[in-house]
Amino acid sequence: MKLFTTFFLCLCCPFLVQAQTVDPDFFNQTWYLYEIFDSDTNETFTVEGYQPYGGNPEIEQINPKITIDDNLQFLGLGICNTISGTLEQDAISGDFRTISTDGTSDACGFFEDMDEPYIFGPFAIIEPDPLLYTIVDPSVTTNSDGFQTMTYITQPFLQYTYRNTPVLNTPENDLATVAIYPNPAQNVLHFQKTATTELALDVRIISVSGQLVQTNRLEASQKSLNIAMLAPGLYFVNISEGNKSTVHKLIVQ
Repeated sequence: MKLFTTFFLCLCCPFLVQAQTVDPDFFNQTWYLYEIFDSDTNETFTVEGYQPYGGNPEIEQINPKITIDDNLQFLGLGICNTISGTLEQDAISGDFRTISTDGTSDACGFFEDMDEPYIFGPFAIIEPDPLLYTIVDPSVTTNSDGFQTMTYITQPFLQYTYRNTPVLNTPENDLATVAIYPNPAQNVLHFQKTATTELALDVRIISVSGQLVQTNRLEASQKSLNIAMLAPGLYFVNISEGNKSTVHKLIVQ
């Protein structure tokens, strides 16, 4: 009788069913992909970062990543392509599925047909079955090192693990104090430097094919760079200050 009563309440009073909530830290931060576990084959694909385009030493390691805002819009970076789109959430389970997606289709060389689709995973797939949610049981945990881990599974066999710090990140060599804008850019690229960034910046702009197309040294007082000679397309901007460096992806229009 108790079982029947519970079933009757769930059937007739759906508002009594407790909806699953997702940790708010799932949203509005950058998640770097660490590994993918395939339970069907019992294999783990570990992401150790990529340096494609012929292994040019001017190009720093690329870390596949995804960001999801609280409006369920997402933006991701694979090996050499970006992806963006929209998720929807199941009100009861808290699971997600991709309902729109768009991305670039640049050639990634050796990695193109192997890793890139695997990395984008459920964010690149719009499942035709509206009842099938492909980002299942998302969870966030805080680790002893102060960083967080985010996991989810996809139907039916894969588990994705992300962290909110880049793979093989070395903070002592990471120059996180310089931002570039606008992006996309035309003719002029601006650099936003914090008060702690007082040294000159060495700037290298590299094409997706690995060719060094522009190099400049910006003194501490300089805040912009003329890029009018660059053809429209995708580039990497490598910025160094002493022994610290960072890399930004730049679209020139």
